[in-house]
Amino acid sequence: MRYLWVVGLLFSMLVTDNALAVCERTYSMAHSGDYVPYQYIDKEGNLIGLDVDLAKEAIALMGCELTIEKLPPKRAQLFIKEGKLDLMAAASITSERHKYAHFSLPYRDEEIVMFVSRDRSEELQKLTLKTAVARNLQIGAGLGGWYGAEYGAVKDEALSKQLLLLESSTEQRIKMLIYNHLDVVVADIYVGYHHASKFGGVLKIVDLPHVLNNDSVHFMMSRVTVDGLQLDAFNQALAKYIKSDKYRNLIRKYRPPSKFK
Repeated sequence: MRYLWVVGLLFSMLVTDNALAVCERTYSMAHSGDYVPYQYIDKEGNLIGLDVDLAKEAIALMGCELTIEKLPPKRAQLFIKEGKLDLMAAASITSERHKYAHFSLPYRDEEIVMFVSRDRSEELQKLTLKTAVARNLQIGAGLGGWYGAEYGAVKDEALSKQLLLLESSTEQRIKMLIYNHLDVVVADIYVGYHHASKFGGVLKIVDLPHVLNNDSVHFMMSRVTVDGLQLDAFNQALAKYIKSDKYRNLIRKYRPPSKFK
């Protein structure tokens, strides 16, 4: 029995190594087109973003090719279900999706934080949203955005005290923070830094240690077109890439290290 177990283990390792080394197919991935900085379109019309970079690197480690197709998220999920598309990024796991899709290892967090001016970061280091409202600080957040339970608990009070500006443009809110028209901006950590970078403001803001909400996201892969062996190979490639210096350099490109972390 021990002999058979060892043979089975060696065979499994050989198959997995071969899956990582040789690939005879091209994978297709959905791109929403307007999910900055995860999936967006550059000035030349190229479909780019952090999620695209991550998927390309993992697929390349498998020895495969990746094609990107611009699709609305709901249509992309339908195509995953029907086997017309192989994968999409930034997916949360649900029981319904499990019926027609595999999920990769988590590859990043969607983290909602509070941005403040770097000049005031030491003063506000221990800030929470509750204490921000108590101190009558001016806060900016997005229209209709979900920023976690803590935000939901103080939103009405902040609005009643006219401390909360709800504005659809994250770029505009970050600009207002840099020019001291807001004290705090609530935003996704990558989104905030991306918009600050557009006008040289990355070094003028900082994300505070207190995190408002944190959800892991995964690549979602069609059960019709991706089998268990391919999923394992993708996860191994993804895990290998996430441990690399290349990955850390990529993250620094999109998210400068906070002075508090």
